[in-house]
Amino acid sequence: MARNKKKQNFIIIGSLAVVIAAGIGIGAYYGRTSDSIQGAAGLNNLKDANYNAADSGKKVITLKTDTKLNCSTTPWVIAEKKGFFAAEGLEIKYTGELKTEQKLPAILNGTNDIGATLPNTLATYVAGGANVKAVTLGEVDPPDSVDPKFRHMRYVTSEKFAGKTLKEYVESKKGGKITVSGTAPNCSTFIFNEVFRNAGLDPSQIQYVAFESDTAAIQAVQQGSLDVAGIHPPFYKLANDSKLTVLADSHDTGLGAASGASVYYFTDKFIQENPEAVQRFVNAIKKAQDWVNHNTDESIKLTAEYIGQPVNATHYYFTDKGLPTELFQPWIDDLVQSGTIKKDQVKTDDIVTTQFSS
Repeated sequence: MARNKKKQNFIIIGSLAVVIAAGIGIGAYYGRTSDSIQGAAGLNNLKDANYNAADSGKKVITLKTDTKLNCSTTPWVIAEKKGFFAAEGLEIKYTGELKTEQKLPAILNGTNDIGATLPNTLATYVAGGANVKAVTLGEVDPPDSVDPKFRHMRYVTSEKFAGKTLKEYVESKKGGKITVSGTAPNCSTFIFNEVFRNAGLDPSQIQYVAFESDTAAIQAVQQGSLDVAGIHPPFYKLANDSKLTVLADSHDTGLGAASGASVYYFTDKFIQENPEAVQRFVNAIKKAQDWVNHNTDESIKLTAEYIGQPVNATHYYFTDKGLPTELFQPWIDDLVQSGTIKKDQVKTDDIVTTQFSS
């Protein structure tokens, strides 16, 4: 057992090293500030001519962020298309689509102002020396009263395991490694680790394997080269149409809203120097997220039109007053339990501020 745990930790730490080396060891990126990322692909069809920040009656503030072309783009699309950014006097400049390893350096050197990531990824940034903090939540796992199709993740396997519980599936492996799509630290690894713990199972039996997309992971399960695919709402229909078996979803962590959490963050310096800009952003994005939760069909349509590919579902988003910082702790705890960071190396107050949570 201990040997297996050690092996899993090695895999996770190896992935973390890539994140920190790319994100914190910024070298050539530092000191390089520009209005766009050279070589990055940006789109120009997100803005809506019906809304103009100059009409808000407020001093116009420009904020920069990377171009998002995936399931996380929905709140940004709605904030533009429904005028929530414009109403706050915000002009958002989209600097181009970035690879994961480019995103933090672009925040640190000022090329971008707003970042979006997961609590565990943000914790590794801070552990590596980055002075950044979350200012509000993006996605969260929905309450029981909401349709399960909006839960942050599902874990699917071959149809030959139809009807089996997760415990029965694990027992069928007879102690062998279970390959699961995901690269620590991300939502797939955190959520499945917590699902295992909540079910009384040992996460050291899991071996995470990197995949470029949920679609690729689904195909790998169909081909028999991957045991379990961790997938997000836009791909639930594809998995169902492929007759894959659902073993678990993010609700099975027992952590409630925390299991689906994502965050928006800025550098500490930007927050200190531009509190009004940050507050306006938080106001606008939360209004957009509330609109998404109550208008899912149109949100899906607008997102699909923007990214240029079919979208079958949206995530569920945080809209409450305040900022429940307790949702961050399980993500930090998982990093400690997996050996990625040391106990108390990163605390909740190190990665989030409640300054803008009214």
